[in-house]
Amino acid sequence: MPRYSYQTLTNLGELKKETGNYASVEELFFAIDGKGETLVDYQQKLFPTVTIFKKKLKRPILAEFFRNLSLLLRGGVPLREALEDMTQEPCHPVLADTFQMVGRKIDEGLLFSEALQDKNTTALIPRIMFPLIAIGEETGNLDKTLEDGADHIDRIEDIISSTRRALIYPCVVLVAMFSALAFWMLFVLPQLMDLFKSMGIEDLPLTTRILIHSTEIFSTWWPVVPGTLFLFALFYWLTKRSDKIHYIWDQLWSRTPLIKTIVRSSQLAFFFEYTAMLTAAGINILRSMDLMEQSISNQILKEGVVLIRKEINAGNPMSEAISSFAFFEPFVLRMVRVGEQTGNLPEQFTILAHHYMEKVDKLVSAMSKTIEPLIIAIAGLIFAIIALGLLGPVYNMISQIA
Repeated sequence: MPRYSYQTLTNLGELKKETGNYASVEELFFAIDGKGETLVDYQQKLFPTVTIFKKKLKRPILAEFFRNLSLLLRGGVPLREALEDMTQEPCHPVLADTFQMVGRKIDEGLLFSEALQDKNTTALIPRIMFPLIAIGEETGNLDKTLEDGADHIDRIEDIISSTRRALIYPCVVLVAMFSALAFWMLFVLPQLMDLFKSMGIEDLPLTTRILIHSTEIFSTWWPVVPGTLFLFALFYWLTKRSDKIHYIWDQLWSRTPLIKTIVRSSQLAFFFEYTAMLTAAGINILRSMDLMEQSISNQILKEGVVLIRKEINAGNPMSEAISSFAFFEPFVLRMVRVGEQTGNLPEQFTILAHHYMEKVDKLVSAMSKTIEPLIIAIAGLIFAIIALGLLGPVYNMISQIA
């Protein structure tokens, strides 16, 4: 869609400079006229700014946008004027373009929830926001549901960031350690080993012989390392395009020691956070499972959600439905069963969500404290062997000279 920069004259005689995407100049003119302003000048941008990662807008930015929009609505500002204010600079350009388009649809007579039903908008905004906004419009509590949605986005970001920290930290340390080792194996040690051979030292220490054989093997097979990393990256790329490969990927992480507990806890935290949010807003369990199936990326949990939905659709209670899926722990079944008996399922889901979020934080902290000394010990052992292997022949040569 063409992008225009334009200048308008308000009823108060003030000049405003804005930018926006419009299908044609006519659409731009009618949009400005609909706001009671006069189009003074416009220019179509020949090379509009392209946002490469348009669908990867950071969650904190979305949460702040909806929270500020909620604040304006609570203050009595009409929705259309609030959207107009929120899309002005310094609003994120992707959000500005998206909600300017939403505003124009509202001008055409659509509800806010209806105006959001666009492929570009649905790819940008978390799916949970759409039923929340619809419920807010029906009940007259749009400001409250927007604020709840913003809080939910923040909590999901906390879950994801905690999980990433747990997975990235050991990977970064291992890559740094093995990069240093590879540099020694490829460039430093071969020259030193050749030097020792040329000196004619026959009785080499065991550590030196290990280093010689290791450098020979590494010099021959080093392409296997980048090749393995390339295959791993290719496999990850394929997970984004095939659910079956994504399922294998999730199975791999779910069977990896230490990591499997963090992944499982983070997915359960997401599951109960999402369910608590939807049920507290008045959405029934069956519809909540439908929405969750569309939002979950973990294929193992998605398979479980499909199974739970079928069980509920067959008339079974939630507690029996989740008992058919081994992903949930036994105490979860008891918590859900108590919620069904007392009629406070949303509160029980909230308690479970907080429990698993705290568990993820503790696991991340414990994992960093456990892995760090282990990695240091392994690195120390490797470089101790290197040091002994280098110093051994030198010590033997000095002894022979003496």
